[in-house]
Amino acid sequence: MSPLLASVVGIFSPVAVIGIVVLAYAIGAVIRFNILHVEPRIKDGSLSTITQSVEYLGNVALVLAYVVAVAFYLSLLSSFLLSYLGIDNINSERWLTTITIFFIAFVGYKRGLGGLEKLEAVSMTVQLAIVVALLLGLGVFSYVFYTSGGSLNFDYPPRDFSTQMRILAGALLVVQGFETSRFLSEKYNPQMRVATMKKAQIISGILYVVSVILFLPVVQHLDLQHIQLAKIVDVTGNAAIILPFMLIGAALMSQFSAAVADTSGGGGLLSENSGKKLSTRISYLSISISAVLLVWAVDLIEIIAIASRAFAFYYFLQALLALNFCYRDCSPESRITVWMRILFISVALILLYIIFFAIPAE
Repeated sequence: MSPLLASVVGIFSPVAVIGIVVLAYAIGAVIRFNILHVEPRIKDGSLSTITQSVEYLGNVALVLAYVVAVAFYLSLLSSFLLSYLGIDNINSERWLTTITIFFIAFVGYKRGLGGLEKLEAVSMTVQLAIVVALLLGLGVFSYVFYTSGGSLNFDYPPRDFSTQMRILAGALLVVQGFETSRFLSEKYNPQMRVATMKKAQIISGILYVVSVILFLPVVQHLDLQHIQLAKIVDVTGNAAIILPFMLIGAALMSQFSAAVADTSGGGGLLSENSGKKLSTRISYLSISISAVLLVWAVDLIEIIAIASRAFAFYYFLQALLALNFCYRDCSPESRITVWMRILFISVALILLYIIFFAIPAE
């Protein structure tokens, strides 16, 4: 993310990542509202017809978004690993992605949600340990860099403000994942899911901002006109010899754990949408098979573009759901405040902008 932001706004990358994190937290607030207020009414069947339609359309959109996200994360994992190994072959990339997807599907089918959670917990533990060590190494390097009088200098492509905003809008996909909490009701109550989503967004938000800031002294050595995955790994060697290996580990584990989370979320949602006609285990298989088909149908850049819009569309429908619920289904004494209404409308308008105008970085 740091090289992407540096290639768009240069030294203002920390401001950009803070904006993206704040937007993600605002979207999370909308989904948390729906968990606490809309979800119980879905279960007791007391929602108005229009609100039910918005909820169902949003769920369909998210199932498709999860399929795309699983394909995206694991395609990126394969691309990252093979690029570093010097293998530039699209079929090798697709086969590695396919094998990884089916491994996750097998665990989900045999072990259910609990099995996927254990798989994600292991990968997340390894990932966080590596990330903390990586940030400590980069922190020492950045401290020496700044205290010795170093200054940042980025040679990135000139773009007008509108184009910069459109590229940054497409980066929302990077902070996706918190909505998974909405579809884990099979095992966790609403209060637990709301509390853990808040904590997860705060922790990840801090990590994003700190990571971007600490990476900037290293990122300036990249060719920001033509960013390559393998080169991102190489330049971290400027800070310490061990960092490239740590970055590889962190990147691979982060993509793997994100794919596992989206498989579990997508499977739970597909099962819920089918009225429990499909078990969650069969749903995990369905999500995985669809992701494999997508991997073999389009390339990584196309998957990224599709995924960004798919999640933005789902988040937009969640904002509409919250607004529609409060106008049609809330009791008069529990109408939302003006500030909540402004928040929901603002989020919806920003997401509409992302849906129609977001573009990938060239």
